[in-house]
Amino acid sequence: MEHLKKALILLLVAWIPAAAPPFTAKTPTPTPATSHLCFTAGSLTYEVTPDTSAPDFRVRFAATASDLRIRLVDSIELADFALVDDITFDTGACRSAGGVKTVQVVGEQSPADVTVSLSRGAAQNANPNEADADLKLFVHSARFGHRDAAALFAAMRHFQTARFAQAR
Repeated sequence: MEHLKKALILLLVAWIPAAAPPFTAKTPTPTPATSHLCFTAGSLTYEVTPDTSAPDFRVRFAATASDLRIRLVDSIELADFALVDDITFDTGACRSAGGVKTVQVVGEQSPADVTVSLSRGAAQNANPNEADADLKLFVHSARFGHRDAAALFAAMRHFQTARFAQAR
């Protein structure tokens, strides 16, 4: 009887993930509810938005001559920074009790606070140009694309560095 109970528990545990719908890691097309992507770190909320007239921080992407080199990796174990969320959309993510800093990705000819180069590759297969990346980023998100996550991290790094410099 004890073996039957254990076998039934094992079957139940194995059946639950098998019955779940498959997870697809697609980044949805932004809608008005999801076009403003927010992430809270500490007392600050960072809002990645394409339509602000006076952003707190502007990020430009370029292949070379960048201030911050980010390599995208496919494994969380290889990453220095990971952005992972679920597939549910939180429409209240931009509401914050603390400060909100807006981040905007700008075009190649626009003025920017930081220029980021984004490359792909695993550490063991990295080409020489990718080997000197400042950090490795892993993204598995229903809301944030790779560029949005890289812009978010660049802004977070900038504001944390500025806070650290002020504290000294």
